[in-house]
Amino acid sequence: MAISHNPVFNQSMRSASKGLEQSQVDARFADITSTKPMTLEGTASKVIGMLMLVVLGAAGTWVFNLEALAFPAMFVGLGLGLWAAFSKTTRPWLYYLYAVVQGVFIGGISSIFEASYPGIVQSAVLGTLTTAGGMFMAYRFGWIKVNQRFTRIMTFALIGYFGFAMINLGFALFGGGGIYTSQFGWIAALIGVGLAAFTLNLDFEAIKQGVAQGAPEEFEWRAAFGLTATLIWLYVEILRMLAIFNQE
Repeated sequence: MAISHNPVFNQSMRSASKGLEQSQVDARFADITSTKPMTLEGTASKVIGMLMLVVLGAAGTWVFNLEALAFPAMFVGLGLGLWAAFSKTTRPWLYYLYAVVQGVFIGGISSIFEASYPGIVQSAVLGTLTTAGGMFMAYRFGWIKVNQRFTRIMTFALIGYFGFAMINLGFALFGGGGIYTSQFGWIAALIGVGLAAFTLNLDFEAIKQGVAQGAPEEFEWRAAFGLTATLIWLYVEILRMLAIFNQE
């Protein structure tokens, strides 16, 4: 009985298992190559765990008045997020660290906005939960079809928005302003909220397809990270949009 399609691996397995019966060698190979499949429950538990860390990080920053950490945490969170998104290795600790750092960022900016616009944080949280729930219902009942065309459009839109966000951040840091402080700020904010909301459908589809196709269990971490990152982005965009509308 062949161990695998790789003759080199077959030979190494036989050398390491010298004296064993062929059935025992085959069993050892099966143990090495087998993995648990991704499940909806496993993914949900990881999403909940990451969101709990976000909340804990935000609460700690808010309670202990650590607003000064908000902007350093924003850059650290961006770096960790890019590392987690493009790394080929699944690192649970990296996703948890990302969640904590983003919690610090969210807690800091939420405290700053709340001081200027009392009640805005409660509205932003409610808006995030409502929007996420609405998008899930739209996806669940097929009102939004996540097909190749939808995915392609969203991919180009997200790349374009990321480029815009980086340029705008540069202007905000070194030019003394940005589009969000202009008369067109509310338009940019609405676009941001819309993109974040529709990105949730890509996350839902990734989870659904991963479970349906029996993806490895480690994919639960990546899917949970993606959904958590999108929810954080959605909250920040809604908070910013509400702040702009409160200025007028």
